[in-house]
Amino acid sequence: MKQRTVYLITAGLSLLFALGLLLMPSVMLGLFDMNDTEQAAVLGQLISVELVVGGAIMFLLRDTTDPKARNAIHFANIAAGALGVIVSVNGTLTGAFGWFGWVMVVVYLLLAAAFAYLQFFAWGE
Repeated sequence: MKQRTVYLITAGLSLLFALGLLLMPSVMLGLFDMNDTEQAAVLGQLISVELVVGGAIMFLLRDTTDPKARNAIHFANIAAGALGVIVSVNGTLTGAFGWFGWVMVVVYLLLAAAFAYLQFFAWGE
């Protein structure tokens, strides 16, 4: 898979979740079987702001060729993916998340694997 494709998929997923959390926090909280409180909705909207930042960065740097920038992007996304897997598995197994927690586990796992592939196996692509 090409770097540009991975970056665009990551940007798309980030921006999709950001829009969901920003515009439809009740729906997104419902997917996770979380209580739809005003506090949870506002927290979801604040998280959406950070998802917009990550998505915008990935979109704007989709064609970067600078090795230092690519290394930073890849390692940051590998670390975020690994942490996302750990938090999502924990949240799902403890009952904090519903079935959608497993979707998040898969998403984080695939993204971490894609960035690991780009970093360690896709030299010069």
